[in-house]
Amino acid sequence: MTEIPESTSPDIVTTPTTVDLLRHGQVVTPNLFCAPSQEPLGNHGWKQLTLATNSGKWDRVISSPSRRCHDFARLLAQRLDCPFVVDARFGEMDFGDWIGKTHTAIWEQDPELMQHLWYQPRRFIAPNGEAMEDFIDRVQAGWQDLQNIYAGQNVLLLTHAGVIRVVLAKVLDILYQRSLRFEVGYAQITRVRTYPDGETSLVGHGLPHA
Repeated sequence: MTEIPESTSPDIVTTPTTVDLLRHGQVVTPNLFCAPSQEPLGNHGWKQLTLATNSGKWDRVISSPSRRCHDFARLLAQRLDCPFVVDARFGEMDFGDWIGKTHTAIWEQDPELMQHLWYQPRRFIAPNGEAMEDFIDRVQAGWQDLQNIYAGQNVLLLTHAGVIRVVLAKVLDILYQRSLRFEVGYAQITRVRTYPDGETSLVGHGLPHA
């Protein structure tokens, strides 16, 4: 396991940076609002990710530390013979007491707070968990470092739906709340390209494979 370095090369980059943000596959326990960090992929989840990445070529693979991302990403990097990076900033939001519970259970226990998450997400704080503002700040900091350090490369980032929505909001210059309108399915890819002049474009969203 490696970590993102603190500095970047001073070389002038003349080629675009392409980042494929890939959501993890289906986990073992169905219908969880947010799976625990150690929740593994189910057999179907492994198949989903395998199909999504089978023809992809990347210069490096970056992963959330959650097992449902890390396990597959590490093996994929080995297959591609490319560097493997784990960056905790691309980890799922810490939902505190909601981790490991089903959507139904949370709606029954905290209906007002659940509505707050959807209608005023920037002010949301998970019960004994992470504030949405802090989550967004750390993801954006990780995204900026990724753009700087791996400029000109083709990168795969295996992560979570919430992280992908933060990046979408940043790239499209929209409110985070509006990013909730994007469906982010298991093992689907969101492709973002950043050009040497700093302009960024959304190349594709919901792609079934690379």
